[in-house]
Amino acid sequence: MKEKLALWISAMRLRTLPLSLSGLVLGGAFASFAGVFAADIFAVSLIVGVLLQILSNFANDYGDACRGADGSMREGPKRAVSSGTVTREQMFRAIAGTLVLTVLFALLLFYLSFGGNWVAWAVFGILLAASICAALFYTMGKNPYGYRAQGDFYVFIFFGLVAVAGSYALYGGDLYHVPGFPACAAGFLSVAVLNVNNIRDMKSDAFYGKETLALRLGADYARYYHLLLVLCAFLCWLVYFLVMLPKVYLLLFIFYLPLVYSAYMVYTSYEVPVLDKQLKITALATGVFHLAVAAALFAA
Repeated sequence: MKEKLALWISAMRLRTLPLSLSGLVLGGAFASFAGVFAADIFAVSLIVGVLLQILSNFANDYGDACRGADGSMREGPKRAVSSGTVTREQMFRAIAGTLVLTVLFALLLFYLSFGGNWVAWAVFGILLAASICAALFYTMGKNPYGYRAQGDFYVFIFFGLVAVAGSYALYGGDLYHVPGFPACAAGFLSVAVLNVNNIRDMKSDAFYGKETLALRLGADYARYYHLLLVLCAFLCWLVYFLVMLPKVYLLLFIFYLPLVYSAYMVYTSYEVPVLDKQLKITALATGVFHLAVAAALFAA
């Protein structure tokens, strides 16, 4: 029983949760800064975020295995289905069960946030459907967008704009305090994490026919693109700090330094072990920076 539980926990890839949840924490922090924070909405939004990320991880595991993209050339941790530890049928059932739980908790979240406001229900219902489709069809389906170099766009939308600005809207905050620049910054850094992953996997992706934006750009320009993403995120935060917050918030950029260092390492290295390490550092540093900003906003 313990071995089976450990197997499914591994398939959930819980190490991906800090990055995905940090955007929701930021959204709650901006709601607190605007004076509209609600603990119940915050808690349930995190549950929905966890379920969506697990749904995405299960779907990616299943989809890549079905398309044969998890062969011996693949870098990074082994997947559950391709390694044979979980059958396709078992993973498909896990995807279906996680999908049901996601919808149920999302409906609870909408009730807590909007009550009888059916316009808001309709708008966020569409966002929920789009989020679920984005989670499922990155690698699943006949024409997954992750195999057509479109992953960066969807990550920017859902890990940035929806996670931060969308979660802020759940609390009913006013338009003046909508964190547009921070939402864009979170999107850029989330794309940067994906880009490091895609740079690391360029050889295996080319072999298995998985076309990513990094593969289209080529090894050199993919690295220029990575520097641009980290720079754009920095500029978005800089504008927000200068316009919306006291200057003391600029001190938070000390938590941005690991991202700058990691970007330099990605730019200068072509070795898979180094890139694999920088993938973890980029994801962790992004989460830490977001949580540092969130802590400052909650304490304001």
